[in-house]
Amino acid sequence: MNSAVSPLAGLCTYKEGAKPGYGVDHTVTLLRRYLYIESQTTKCLVAHLNGVPEWEVKGALCLHLWQDVEHCTWLRNRVTEMRTPPLHLDRVPDPALEAFFRELIHSHTTLELLTGVYQVLKPAAMEAMKRHIAEANPLADQPTLRLLRFILLEEEEQVAWGMQAVNGLSNRQVSDELAPLLGAWAEHLRLYLMAAGGVAGDLDAPRAADLPASRATEPFAVVRSPRRDDRFTKLWDSRGHGPADDAPAAERNWWNLYIRLTEMHVPELIALIHYEWEDQPWQFYRDLARHLWDEARHSMMGEIAFAVNGTAWTDVPHEMSFAEFPNTQLEPRERYTLLWGIEQKAMRPTGKRHQYEVAREARDTLSITFHDFDWADEVLHAQIARKWLTPAFSSNEEMNQVFEEVYQRYDTIREEDKKRARADWWDDFYQSLQDTPS
Repeated sequence: MNSAVSPLAGLCTYKEGAKPGYGVDHTVTLLRRYLYIESQTTKCLVAHLNGVPEWEVKGALCLHLWQDVEHCTWLRNRVTEMRTPPLHLDRVPDPALEAFFRELIHSHTTLELLTGVYQVLKPAAMEAMKRHIAEANPLADQPTLRLLRFILLEEEEQVAWGMQAVNGLSNRQVSDELAPLLGAWAEHLRLYLMAAGGVAGDLDAPRAADLPASRATEPFAVVRSPRRDDRFTKLWDSRGHGPADDAPAAERNWWNLYIRLTEMHVPELIALIHYEWEDQPWQFYRDLARHLWDEARHSMMGEIAFAVNGTAWTDVPHEMSFAEFPNTQLEPRERYTLLWGIEQKAMRPTGKRHQYEVAREARDTLSITFHDFDWADEVLHAQIARKWLTPAFSSNEEMNQVFEEVYQRYDTIREEDKKRARADWWDDFYQSLQDTPS
């Protein structure tokens, strides 16, 4: 029996592998609860994305909701491997958990949302998953434990960011009078989570009479017009007038980086498609979450370019109409059609390829990298949108007609905005870049 090599593929000792652990049925019950929690957290984040004014929070929520959707996908796949048909995976596993999320989605402020997600919910989920790993048989259910460890890696990063964000915003926004209210909201949510027996459903639950009064007395109403914090002084319906087509490559490259910066309106558009287009296959929501996060990455690319150049990225105009118009005037299918059509246009030689070539002509190595990946992402996005929109229309002709109609309405808003004198801002801005010491 003695060997210089660890047995059991190094997963555990014989003693550790001899504990009974969890059975299949109990494991599936737990995975369904984790799955529901991850999916409903995503729903809360997309529902609040437009209403969160803090730019840095908005970007992080885009990352985290995409990661949570990926976790859902892993969990869904694992459930179906365990004698469970791929049916009813979206069913509510516990009415008390559903009640908790009705409370969470009714968070009134950014701090309340972050407190609920990163101080109450996710730490409890992490604790349950760690206990699962410790108590399950390490060999019999190694595939599940592997997934949980991967999920925990990202959840730990999310919570670390969330705790820092709560502390940072609290220091700026919370007075001595408001601090107890924020603490009361955290306790409110903890009690509702405990009423479900916690994440795993096996903790002692308080009596219903001991729960605080529910906030969810009315249906949750989303914020449809994207918000920005008070650092942003130019919230317009267009980006104004850009450089001429024959402008130097360096100038056109800066305009493209500016476009990247201001693309946060695309995640804000996608978020409410994700939230409001119901009864779609799971892969639809997974694809939209990826699309949403990619667009937030593109915005961050522009943010980096401005920041490393020492240029104030909050002072330039940020176009809001690309999210505000569809979110307030269009149904989810029409919103996605507007986005798809514009991305189809970006596939032309004058689109994403050209932006990459401009970066090369300008010899901007950072911009080359950014626009190389931006181009690749947008090819994927156009494919994703067509995949889901094609079955939503009777024909391609109908889809193209809807795009032309909604694009004309959107373009009219932009063109009207460009008639204002302020729209001629670019020349002065670009000159200020030239005057900035290197």
